[in-house]
Amino acid sequence: MKIRNLLFGPILFLGLMNYSLVNAQSTPYAKQIITVNSGKFETSPPYVDYVTVQSYNLLSISPVNIFNTIYTQSSQAVVISEEMAYVAAQDSIVKYNLNSMKRVAAVMDSGMSQMAVINGKLIVSKQYPIVNYFVEVLDTSNLGVVAELPGVTGDCGGISMYADTLYIAVNGGYLGTHGKIAIIDPSAWSLKTEIDLGTEAVGISNLYNYQGKIISVNITPYGVVDTGSISVYNPINRNFTNILLTHTVSAGAGIKDSLLYLGIDNGMGSFNLNKLMIENGSIIPAPTGFKSILSSVVDTLDKRIYANIGDYTTAGYCLVTGLNGDSITSFSTGISSDAVAVDYRKGTSGIASNSFESPAINLFPNPVSNVLNITLNEKLDIKAIRVSDSNGKILMMQSPDSKTEMAFKLNCQNIPSGVYCLILETSGGQLTRLFIKQ
Repeated sequence: MKIRNLLFGPILFLGLMNYSLVNAQSTPYAKQIITVNSGKFETSPPYVDYVTVQSYNLLSISPVNIFNTIYTQSSQAVVISEEMAYVAAQDSIVKYNLNSMKRVAAVMDSGMSQMAVINGKLIVSKQYPIVNYFVEVLDTSNLGVVAELPGVTGDCGGISMYADTLYIAVNGGYLGTHGKIAIIDPSAWSLKTEIDLGTEAVGISNLYNYQGKIISVNITPYGVVDTGSISVYNPINRNFTNILLTHTVSAGAGIKDSLLYLGIDNGMGSFNLNKLMIENGSIIPAPTGFKSILSSVVDTLDKRIYANIGDYTTAGYCLVTGLNGDSITSFSTGISSDAVAVDYRKGTSGIASNSFESPAINLFPNPVSNVLNITLNEKLDIKAIRVSDSNGKILMMQSPDSKTEMAFKLNCQNIPSGVYCLILETSGGQLTRLFIKQ
């Protein structure tokens, strides 16, 4: 019986490792949150505050990193695609490599509203001071102009795609009286038509694709109290429904399952897209004093809300909550954090195919019940110690007492039974090793 148990243990260990390797390679994860801070509003030179771009790295011990400054006065949007970030900032669009955190391209532009990467192209909707060509298409590789679309009748907002058709919100700016959706053929980059959703859709802003319908968040116009709406447009028959809300409505943050998360009464709430009614009007209460929710985004993988809160004159913070509003943490931001996005990755955060082969790390006991002892065969400059599950989600993270120590202890008592990956971040890269928690 003892021999049988000794044989079964290693076989089970290897089997679990193989399972976790396959599982990790196909599992997406959220790596970091990119926030763009506009800085203080300054009416005349000499200017002293500028747009900054920062990362909140979800896998790092020291997560907040301001990695670039754009020498202009406001930001409008940030969108992330394939490890690249595109930032619209008043008089320019800047592209960043999110692995090196370096600029790779920049072009002069103006009147940017919102952006989206679709079919390898950067779609930019435009607003004042633009008076024509309210939709622009750029090459994602070098930000060169591919097309400028004539015929759209006014200032634009949100962008979405369904099947082979592009949809863009047309709000007409501050003087707009109707909400419209421009329908665009991306094969020829030409306007097919505009659908007028009527006066109830005034303030049309964000667009989303939900179960083959185009959903729009129609924000409350300036000077109006407790009036906003959600519109549902059916691309098949071109019918639409406007759902009036007796609340102050502000920008959408994203959709998770059947719930659309958006600004309600200066806080954040949710709208049920199946029932076509508000699900929760106060997930995040309105900030007190002169503070506002300046931008927000839903992380659909980790089921979190990131809400940037500030007063436009001093440095603010990002409140991180669950989808039910339970507070998780917060982190510092700059002044006027007007744009935010989640950097999603695929597979690479999981347990690597050679993660149990690193000869520099020794673990015992393995399997472990309580305390895992870690010893190294050589002195290494250790930056951080992490433990991830088979999906790449970080469960534990700590800094070493000494960067060059060769023995560590890790308390594993509070993690569930299963296969985990120990990750040592060193000055020369990552070292990894698998272990089992009994």
